Amino acid sequence: MAGLLAERLRADADRSRRWECEPDAVWTGRNEPERLQLVLIHPDLRADRDGRPWLQLGVTLDAGDGDPAAEADRLAAHLASGDRQELAEGGGRSAHYSEGYP
Repeated sequence: MAGLLAERLRADADRSRRWECEPDAVWTGRNEPERLQLVLIHPDLRADRDGRPWLQLGVTLDAGDGDPAAEADRLAAHLASGDRQELAEGGGRSAHYSEGYP
């Protein structure tokens, strides 16, 4: 399921532009396989390498027990319809970022 969701998110350039983020990682917990953890990087994955400011954002998603492809589609649609500031929590950040959330 995590791999399918990652594929959907990477293919959705519209959401990446709107959220000003790129997906970095998606995984399920060993003890909570119904919960997916998603990590996004703002503004993009190249920022750290290029010496630009970056912010790591985390999103926790509850996956259903239905068809994995259908669940990945549902979760991707949920993310596409939301606002990153409502869905994501700040995590790691470059030294360039203050405590403020962009």
